[in-house]
Amino acid sequence: MTTSLSPPAGVLRPKPHFAHLDGLRGVAAVEVVAFHLLEAHATSHLDQIVNHGYLAVDFFFILSGFVIGYAYDDR
Repeated sequence: MTTSLSPPAGVLRPKPHFAHLDGLRGVAAVEVVAFHLLEAHATSHLDQIVNHGYLAVDFFFILSGFVIGYAYDDR
């Protein structure tokens, strides 16, 4: 009795998962939350700790677009 480990014809193989991209997306999400929380307590733009937290939103969306495009590019 032989067992075949390859998937049957017509079944797509799963792609490798990039855990570091999930970590980067998490860091970007935390930075956005920190930006909004600290922005409320800053008296001016000079004493705000996270000055460019809004860029994390763009970074998050770029990474998410890559992850979704990578997952569905062969379907």
